[in-house]
Amino acid sequence: MKVTIVYDHKIVRDLKGLKAGWGFSCIIQTNQKNVLLDTGWDGDMLVANMQLLGFSPQDIDLVVLSHSHWDHCGGLARLLHLNNKLKVYVPQSFSRHLKEEIKKRADIYEAQESAEIYPEIHTTGEIEGSVIIDKIKTLIKEQSLIISTIKGLIVITGCAHSGIDKILNSAQNLGKIYALMGGFHDFKKYDLLKDIPVIVPTHCTKNKKEIFARYPQNCSEGGVGFQLSL
Repeated sequence: MKVTIVYDHKIVRDLKGLKAGWGFSCIIQTNQKNVLLDTGWDGDMLVANMQLLGFSPQDIDLVVLSHSHWDHCGGLARLLHLNNKLKVYVPQSFSRHLKEEIKKRADIYEAQESAEIYPEIHTTGEIEGSVIIDKIKTLIKEQSLIISTIKGLIVITGCAHSGIDKILNSAQNLGKIYALMGGFHDFKKYDLLKDIPVIVPTHCTKNKKEIFARYPQNCSEGGVGFQLSL
């Protein structure tokens, strides 16, 4: 099992040609399937980074979108143009128009409750949270992924607008958490991380410095090129 970050606002691997951009995307490789969580914003950048890191759009079996913000689903159209056999898994709360556009190019599945997507891969289902946009508090529903491995669960978030505490609570129903990676948003309940051996904050983590200061032995810098192998 391997997780590779292919889109982020930082580059952490010394590989000529890799580019950074605001957003997030990672590829989860299991024994059976390759799943892409989120697509960043720039589809061309996403595909170029994927290719430099050893992947092609045809390698992806399923795209999971955590939420509908531009920096997490903007690259989807480019992927669907390059791979007409993709399946796309979205929160049920996505707008009707967006779901209709995706249906024109791919098989679409809607997440509402916690469920197994593939063997070893679960969605948390929609978890409600909020985000401040132009000083206005807006409700949002977001899904995260939970991967079962020989060392425990890997929890991967998009932005975690719904709250790391809620996401971890959902994951703990499936077993012990080994790793947490992705965006942590404005997370401050730092004690919840004390028993997690691997912590990889990425794009959309407001308090990254504090998290690294509290758990220096557990934290790794996430970014384009980062890989977690088990």
